[in-house]
Amino acid sequence: MATATLIESDWGGCPGPAQVYELDPPLAEHRRVLVDGKWSTSLHSRVVIWMQPGFGSMGPCVKVVPLRTSEAAALNVEMPGSYALQHEVSIDEAAWWALQTAGGYEIVNPEVPPNVVEPELFERVMRVYEVAYKLEVPSARVIEALEALGVEGKTPNSNVDPVDAVRVRDYLNEVT
Repeated sequence: MATATLIESDWGGCPGPAQVYELDPPLAEHRRVLVDGKWSTSLHSRVVIWMQPGFGSMGPCVKVVPLRTSEAAALNVEMPGSYALQHEVSIDEAAWWALQTAGGYEIVNPEVPPNVVEPELFERVMRVYEVAYKLEVPSARVIEALEALGVEGKTPNSNVDPVDAVRVRDYLNEVT
């Protein structure tokens, strides 16, 4: 049975909502490349599924692209499972359909051993707007909290280190 394990449910770096999946067996690209005089197809065990919202006369679309070893998505390499939509759907629905059409992948949840602690919500440097999204508050509210904590001069695109992001979360929990 082909399986897809959700690795990251809120992956940044795409023009719309995105998720990262580990695939078993790996998924082959549509295109073939000439390597040492032989045609070959690249296989990818990690893919990013992202949904581009509709705008103007263009409807929304779902893209399946490989996640390179550099942890960057190759947004210009569409893989099997990419498709156009007639109406907006959630990223979960879009990913399910993309994985089904890509090769009948069944989404499975990763097993977390009982002695493993879930990763901290803020484990890397993030932008103010990313912190706001994770905390489900407007960016202006995060900037206000940072200023109250003595961190000045931030904009929605400014970086926030993990320690300050945790301080903001705790501050907002105390205030509300």
